[in-house]
Amino acid sequence: MKRSWYFLPLGILLVSVLVHQLLLLSSGLLLFLIFLLIDIWSTFCLVNLRYRRSFSQQRASFGEEIVLTQLLENAKLLPLSWVRVSDRVPLALVFRGLSPHLIPDGRRAIIESLFSPRWYERITRSYRLRCLARGVHTFGPTVLWSGDLFGFVSRHQELDNREQILVYPPLVPLTRLGLPARSPFGERRMPQRLLEDPARISGIRDYRQGDELRRVHWKASARAMRLQSKIYEASATYTLALFLNMPPPLSLLELGVSQELKELAICAAASVADWGLQAGYAVGLYCNGMLSGLEGGGADPEGRVSGPAQDDLEPRSSIVRLPPASGARQRQRILEALARVEPYYGEPIEAVMGAERSHLPFGATVVLVTSMINEALLSALQRFQRSGHPVSVLCIGQVQVPAAKVPGVRVQHIGGEGTWRAILASFERGQDQDTPGSA
Repeated sequence: MKRSWYFLPLGILLVSVLVHQLLLLSSGLLLFLIFLLIDIWSTFCLVNLRYRRSFSQQRASFGEEIVLTQLLENAKLLPLSWVRVSDRVPLALVFRGLSPHLIPDGRRAIIESLFSPRWYERITRSYRLRCLARGVHTFGPTVLWSGDLFGFVSRHQELDNREQILVYPPLVPLTRLGLPARSPFGERRMPQRLLEDPARISGIRDYRQGDELRRVHWKASARAMRLQSKIYEASATYTLALFLNMPPPLSLLELGVSQELKELAICAAASVADWGLQAGYAVGLYCNGMLSGLEGGGADPEGRVSGPAQDDLEPRSSIVRLPPASGARQRQRILEALARVEPYYGEPIEAVMGAERSHLPFGATVVLVTSMINEALLSALQRFQRSGHPVSVLCIGQVQVPAAKVPGVRVQHIGGEGTWRAILASFERGQDQDTPGSA
């Protein structure tokens, strides 16, 4: 409050003394007390007022529900008649059950919550969120508003408490994408064999005569005071190389490639990768998109993913590159990369395919998911086929692949915007969450 306001009750008190009016004296004292209380509340309302936001989980499957909890603590003796919390949340996530008061703000929204905490009181409120939008979703910052009992004076404080959750892309059975349930990409050409993978160490053993020098584990040998050799994990010889073509943002506008087609392409890539891992393939992912960052330790300046997949994703400039591997860890790497990938002015997919062709093992199955086809991309498919790789193209939207230019290439049409809307509607009804990747 302005200090000059106190002259009003002081003036009334002075006049009441001069004219000997008890009622006027009482009014002056009451007004002075009201101004004093307003000053106390406005000065200390935000002192030791704490707000915390938490989630039941930081990573969620598509269609899954998570719980958002707001906790407000008034850690002081002064009770507060009102506290307004304005928290920014993603507009793409759907609130279920008890819905808060939402104010749209562009692509985000503001939750307006009103609290009346007493002295040393904690108040919690929970909301259920349905994750029906793939990607990185940011919550915060939060603004706290409070003031006096009468509403004359209010103060606010902005909290830099941004948090993010990651929603994985939807996984659907391949039959939902129009692919055959058995051998959607052709028969396997060679019998299944297991080879040792030098990049994956499962343990150590005593050195045996004939072991190569690079197999020796020198640190373990120093501890054991005798030579120790590494034991490598076995890896399947069947390989599936999945290429996802993410057209740049300019192409999304000029060529009519909608956001729905982009999401359908990512859904198809995730579902094929999940099917391949379940079928015993070593699956690799290559994409010419950009990884959106995760704040609070999500992505380093080079674009690497933090958390479980930090050391495994290998982007080169704007290329997402995950070498073929199998197992649950590879599944998490692929889903996290596809959850974060966005269009970018990077290298065309044919350049990515050309760079990776020499690194793929002979006979590896190549699957391209694309909504755009040009001559350079057709040439890249032909080179893969001449190198001994079975090639399949999953077409999104109205794209057409001339069969005469790529003979022997399996071309399958996934669908367009209607297919994506049907998949999204099934998740809204809760039909596909329990059967991801089955075929």
